[in-house]
Amino acid sequence: MPNTRQVLRFLVFSSCLLRLSGQDADDVQKLVEKLYPKNQRLKEIRMGAIVKELGIREGGLVADVGCGPANLSVILSNVVGSIGKVYCEDINDDRQFGLGAAKKNLKKQHVKNVVLVHGEKDNPKLPAGSLDAVMIVNAYHEMPEYQSMLKHIRESLKPSGHLVIMDNRPNRTAQRPRDKQVRNHVLSADLAAGELEAAGFRIVHREDGFIDNPDSESSYWLISAMSR
Repeated sequence: MPNTRQVLRFLVFSSCLLRLSGQDADDVQKLVEKLYPKNQRLKEIRMGAIVKELGIREGGLVADVGCGPANLSVILSNVVGSIGKVYCEDINDDRQFGLGAAKKNLKKQHVKNVVLVHGEKDNPKLPAGSLDAVMIVNAYHEMPEYQSMLKHIRESLKPSGHLVIMDNRPNRTAQRPRDKQVRNHVLSADLAAGELEAAGFRIVHREDGFIDNPDSESSYWLISAMSR
């Protein structure tokens, strides 16, 4: 029987293979430009790099938590293909920014492999133990019940699954308490990393300057993690 150390090494090795066999970053970027030719913000998000960290490919199961109007879910749906599935989760039913807008966008893009999920502020309502990856883009700082959210997300992932978070990096408020930061819709990568580790995740990749646009004074970090 393999010991715990051998099992852990196998999972890490398998995860690395999965990430390497995922969708090519350049292909994903071309896909973004094809789907949203006039959306400059989506072109700058570096979805190719995010997809690489998610480690997903055709047939994968992935969740977009805090999906809003589902622009990123549409991209993911093309990556996993017709035999894969994307769970587009949000707590907001709004027709302009929430699931109402997502439903309209999915219909416009003729997407059939995305499931809309009306989550709760402490539970994204994702299927347990079945997901290859979960993505949270520019929404983690909006989650006041982040401990419970991370717990449920961890429970939704397969043993080799990844959680990838991209969020706004604070500048002048970087040393202030968490509640002060989130009021400005930012959160430091250090705080997020500590919260992930406390929730039972192991950080496998971190990029504090994932997106840096000094002209607009906006910058974003990215953290990729696995369950320990």
